[in-house]
Amino acid sequence: MIATMKKIKKSISRRSFLQSSAGMGAGILLFPSVNPVTIQNRSTGLRPLIITSHTNETGHKAMELGWEVLTKGGSAVDAVERAANTIELDPEDTSVGYGGLPNENGVVQLDASFMDGKTYSAGAVACLERIKTPASVARLVMQHTDHVLLTGQGALDFAKAWGFREEDLLTEKARKI
Repeated sequence: MIATMKKIKKSISRRSFLQSSAGMGAGILLFPSVNPVTIQNRSTGLRPLIITSHTNETGHKAMELGWEVLTKGGSAVDAVERAANTIELDPEDTSVGYGGLPNENGVVQLDASFMDGKTYSAGAVACLERIKTPASVARLVMQHTDHVLLTGQGALDFAKAWGFREEDLLTEKARKI
């Protein structure tokens, strides 16, 4: 299945993407339960689509790992978390997670949000410090609380209660930027 994914053009125009998305979105409405593996095997011409704004090696790795989750029958939520964690754990990526850029006080504070289109639920964390994978914490907020957003110390306390380890997130690369 990964071979199929690699055959997809690496870049498409915005117009082509929107036209394809509209067609896929309309087709998905016809199926009460959409499983990407099932769609691909039905030979209907529809296939799942994974999109990332990270065009570097880590972004491609994240897409492949997310795709692997889907092809093994995992949920879209599982695939998104796996892909997000891959980027969050890359010390060379200064946009999120370990290696993220510090604020004006030299502290790496991270934000993440998670939504599940199947259940219409959402969870998020903001100003989370010392936790490498904020997307995973946001998913837990979504799944295990009545809240949508936890911030700062409350987000950190919640993460620690779920077993996340506090770690220094500031890399030498981020410190120099």
